[in-house]
Amino acid sequence: MTSSSALSTHALHAALVPAPALVDERRTLYRLAADMFAPGTELSDSLADHPVVRFEIGRALAGHGGLDLAKLDVAAAMRVRDAGVPVAADPSAAEVLEAPLRITAPAGARPEPLTEADGDRFDAAFTIVAEGVRLLRELAPDMAEDLLAHVSMLVVLKRETSAGLVSASSRYVPGVVLVDEPRLPMEIAEALVHEGAHEKFFDLAIAKDFLDLSAEDADYFQTSWSRARWPLEQTFAAWHAYSCLAQFNLSIGAEQLGPDSLLTKAKKRAAEIGEWLLRHETDLRSDARWLLRALMGDPVEHRAEAAEPSHVDGETLAPQFSEDGHFHLLSDVRHRRAITGRVVAGRADLPPVVFWLDEDASWTLGQWRDDRTAKSFGWMLARATEEWKVGSAAAAVRLEKALVSLHRSGLVGLPDQAR
Repeated sequence: MTSSSALSTHALHAALVPAPALVDERRTLYRLAADMFAPGTELSDSLADHPVVRFEIGRALAGHGGLDLAKLDVAAAMRVRDAGVPVAADPSAAEVLEAPLRITAPAGARPEPLTEADGDRFDAAFTIVAEGVRLLRELAPDMAEDLLAHVSMLVVLKRETSAGLVSASSRYVPGVVLVDEPRLPMEIAEALVHEGAHEKFFDLAIAKDFLDLSAEDADYFQTSWSRARWPLEQTFAAWHAYSCLAQFNLSIGAEQLGPDSLLTKAKKRAAEIGEWLLRHETDLRSDARWLLRALMGDPVEHRAEAAEPSHVDGETLAPQFSEDGHFHLLSDVRHRRAITGRVVAGRADLPPVVFWLDEDASWTLGQWRDDRTAKSFGWMLARATEEWKVGSAAAAVRLEKALVSLHRSGLVGLPDQAR
């Protein structure tokens, strides 16, 4: 297999889903969740992207209480300054961003953000950040466009409080990147590639077919350089970040690197982790396996596609549901459609449940987008036959499969006529 750095990460990301579409799918999921916990709540793009909002919604989805709208209002009021990415500037940032500061801090450390309250010191750091963003866009414009779409906020930490933390991000507070007080623009450019790759992975993991709960029981990877042991999710995230760093390293020319740079080590580490992942790829879902193999050198056309809808080998096949059987959307189900056409649906159960639906199930649930009245199988079948441009028998099998899937997910009730 070829080196991961020889292939374009941004092109392969786009083959899975273009960055704007992935961001829209992620926003769609968070908007659905907000409406589940606080009916009628509509999140703007900036709120749907805000790390604190995403953290609070994530807590609610994990079953750790409801959604506190007051915290969303506080987050929205926190001031940022534009350096090509939003930089936390408000003197209240330490309180508002308590979660990412606590979660990402080295043991025993209490990192403090630089803000406008620090005057010239903040201004100096902000200038380096802006130059670092500019440098990244200059050296690797396509990569910058791909990764920065997933960075909603950057927080600069006071050097004396960072306890050696160079840069950090967390899947528990997605969208925010923490960086140590920079000395060089290149430190910022590298940090944004490193942590931007993690943020990209976080979004892919919640919207695409990457990992499932079984990943928690998979083998651990042990690094050769530090002997650290990582669970599968962290291993994949590290491989993905090193792959992006290795590619970025090809673009930097004679730029001066920071003292803690990983760029010269990235190619070797990406290869080591990637080979281990290939030996454990059965623990990955289809999109993760495809991205792994494509970046490790397998032809892109070998991507594993989602299972095709049921195929009908005869001209006639009687449907399993009576045409006058009526299906109903369960009363507490909410669903949203992304611009890609994919539908995310959920119920505020204990614990809450959220599902991304496949193409046929998305179409089927979409028949309730205008009203929640019961729909007959015959009515849906006529629409499916026309819109899917297939024969009635083939449409019936696909529609039945979608309805059974929606029923098993607890979204749609089956009629009494179901056999």
